Amino acid sequence: MTNKKSILVRGLLVGALLLPAASALANDTKFEGDHRWSHDGKDGHHGRREKHDYRRNVHHDDRGHHNKAEIRQDFKDVHNARNEVKSDRKELRGDYQELRKDRTELRRDIRNGASKEEIFKDRQEIRDDRKEINKDRTELQHDQGTLQSARRELKSDLRK
Repeated sequence: MTNKKSILVRGLLVGALLLPAASALANDTKFEGDHRWSHDGKDGHHGRREKHDYRRNVHHDDRGHHNKAEIRQDFKDVHNARNEVKSDRKELRGDYQELRKDRTELRRDIRNGASKEEIFKDRQEIRDDRKEINKDRTELQHDQGTLQSARRELKSDLRK
């Protein structure tokens, strides 16, 4: 019985203390259209709230560099060169994965006592994988050079 009474008294005490605090913690911010008003003068932002209008401004059509054919072509060249480098890297990763797979196959064949022809074939596959990797690395370096030159050309055209 005393346990229930003490719980009831504690609950009433907590409720009595929280009731005045709830009104003090109430948010008095009012929203009206695009403006935010608060009674304390602060709106939670350091600067002004601006309405951004993303419609096309006809007075600034000639401003951008995107309407120049040469610069648009330079952006396309950079984009294509980046995609070429990306595909070369993907191909190189695949070649390295193939080399790892062939090496594990050679180890497994040696461990299991495979024939000399099988081991020779595995070693030949590894040599072919290395040649393919070297070819892909030189192609990647060439495409990275193409990308750098395309970026340089774009920068120089943007400075004009």
